[in-house]
Amino acid sequence: MEIVGFVATVLTILAFLPQTFKVVKTRETRDIALLTYLTLVVTSTLWTTYGVLLNNPALYVTNSAVGLCSITIVIFKLREIKK
Repeated sequence: MEIVGFVATVLTILAFLPQTFKVVKTRETRDIALLTYLTLVVTSTLWTTYGVLLNNPALYVTNSAVGLCSITIVIFKLREIKK
């Protein structure tokens, strides 16, 4: 059963990395919806907390990584909005 959680963790993190790397590299966020990534920050924080409370690494590792990617994109998006 743990292998399923591990595979899901790896695939979920890999799904978010390309967009995060692209934003960091190009600094372009015009076509990214801020509300989507703000929602991801909140939900990943909640899931991370839940995973820690359950002592479930698959939950807290995955959602910590998703949260960090989402926070990165939100920061770049807010910088672009201020311009």
